[in-house]
Amino acid sequence: MSTLLTGSEDVIHGVIGAMRFIATAGATRPFVGPEAEMVKAMALTFESARSGLAIGGPVLAPHGDWTTEDLALSELRRLLPDQRSRHEAVVAGTLCVLMSDEFDQAGEEALRALADALEVDGEAASIIEQISSDSAAVAGSDLFRRFLAERSDVSLDVISDRMARLEDPLTTPTEEFEAYVELLRRCPDGSVGAELLRFYRHTGYDIPGTPGLPPLSVLGNHDLHHILAGYSTSNMDEVNVAMYTASNSTDGGMYYLAVVLMQWHHNVKLSPFEPSHCVLDPTQLAEAAWRGASTGFDVSDRAWDWKSILPENLTEVRAELDIPAGGTVAMGGTWDALGRGRD
Repeated sequence: MSTLLTGSEDVIHGVIGAMRFIATAGATRPFVGPEAEMVKAMALTFESARSGLAIGGPVLAPHGDWTTEDLALSELRRLLPDQRSRHEAVVAGTLCVLMSDEFDQAGEEALRALADALEVDGEAASIIEQISSDSAAVAGSDLFRRFLAERSDVSLDVISDRMARLEDPLTTPTEEFEAYVELLRRCPDGSVGAELLRFYRHTGYDIPGTPGLPPLSVLGNHDLHHILAGYSTSNMDEVNVAMYTASNSTDGGMYYLAVVLMQWHHNVKLSPFEPSHCVLDPTQLAEAAWRGASTGFDVSDRAWDWKSILPENLTEVRAELDIPAGGTVAMGGTWDALGRGRD
């Protein structure tokens, strides 16, 4: 979603317009409800970040100019001329489908129509369609496998084969895990690593790489995002940090956002963690998206040695990475959503 900060005015209107297309189920229902609020919050947030840019008119109006599906899709094809912007539009549209408190079948059908019209892979729409039907368990497993493959160097086929044999899809070598724990213990006060240790003490979570958890290569980087962006472990903040990650990532991010939205907004079990329902706040999500897109470095880049920053001062690292102020956990605050943190 970084296109919303860097793209042309037409592209930005196209991405927001694609979200409106999904929120209105292909121009077949009123522009109201949580999906519409998500579109408005996203548009206004990114408008504030772009001097001289005005997002409004028919894109945000109650009725708008796109009175039919064909008219809307024709205009979106014009506004979104290249594959990258079209992919971003479909990703943004997926967010609108997931915003509904219940699975949105009409929105999913509109998402598929959008992906087809823009000639973008409709894989995300297919997964959402499965989850909204009686194939939720199969779709959830597929989504989680794809997420693991995206965030590791292990192929989807290998991960699928391991899961079929009821094995852990990915593991962390014992020596790598032990070295990571020792690194955290050696990090000085005020450092990124010291704050990660506080995070684990407050939440009671095991350190990534522990048997039964996703591996260090996947979950370790995610926990780091909590620390860098300042989001707690509440259900809402789990979605916020996923939105931050998805908007910051220059290579993917959609699968991670989908996993978290399904787990904590739709209560579908996809990972080893227990899911539970939360009501999403579109304004918070839009702010998290803006913060992620505004961060000056891709903190999900698999080529980045993120462990190297653990001994460094947290405040200085945030400044070096151009992470905008915000989040819900102030310096010295509690990472556990229930306030059970103990230093």
